[in-house]
Amino acid sequence: MDRRTFIGFIPAIALFGCASKGQEKAADQSGMRFSDAERKIIMAYYPRPVKVDANAKGRVNIGDKLMSGVRPNKLPTSLDAQLPTLPAPYTRLTLGADVILVNRDTHDILDVIPQVAF
Repeated sequence: MDRRTFIGFIPAIALFGCASKGQEKAADQSGMRFSDAERKIIMAYYPRPVKVDANAKGRVNIGDKLMSGVRPNKLPTSLDAQLPTLPAPYTRLTLGADVILVNRDTHDILDVIPQVAF
């Protein structure tokens, strides 16, 4: 192989390497959900019941991923202290009026308590 042919292959090899899909994180299959006790504590913390609107803008569903740029909030400290500690990498957050259970590594939404936070 002469030098010109070899130099011609270098960009092709570089482009082939860049075109690979890369590693994607697999969807969370842990089965983590809010327990009935956690749901009761969370619902009791927010005293006024809020009517659930299925068409609410920004509503999230189980199995969705947190969108890039979305900024969920941590639960209030007083509420979080009443709930059992979760194993890593799981966390509870509020996103709008929804309380969500999220895998921090994959950004999968594992469970939702709709429209209770305000």
